Parts: sequence; structure tokens; C-alpha cells
Amino acid sequence: MIIIIFSGKSGGYFYPQIDAGMSIIYLLLAVSIVVALVFFIAFIISVKKGQYDDTYTPSIRMLFEDELITETPEKETNSNPKK
Repeated sequence: MIIIIFSGKSGGYFYPQIDAGMSIIYLLLAVSIVVALVFFIAFIISVKKGQYDDTYTPSIRMLFEDELITETPEKETNSNPKK
């Protein structure tokens, strides 16, 4: 909704002022919600079609080397202090 307000005469001509104020915020909010819904629907469709399913990595997982975990021996503590 755009409201045109005539601010008076200046040099014999009327200069309209467009008071868009809050209406532009409503427009931007509506556009952003529509864009978000489009991306959300595209995401849902791609998940349902299996776009994010990984069928290759499980078949070659056995070829990757596992990291070896080595435990360090605990230091023995001597209860008798050195004299």
C-alpha cells in the first residue's frame, strides 16, 4: 500500500512524497518467507530422491587404514622417598 502525500507548493509545482514506511518491511518479509519455503521444498525433494545417500564410501571403507592407539605405560611411583 503506497500513500501519496502532497507536501505543498514549491515553485508552482506539487512534489509528492511516497510514504512507503512499514509497507516495504511487509513486502520484504513476504519475499523472504517465499524464498525460504522454496529452498526448504527443494531440500525435502532432494532428500526424498536420495541426493544425500552415500553408496560409495561404505564399499571402500575397509581399504582405509585404522589408526593405531598405543597406550603409554604408567610410571611407577616409589612410595619410599630417596634419602
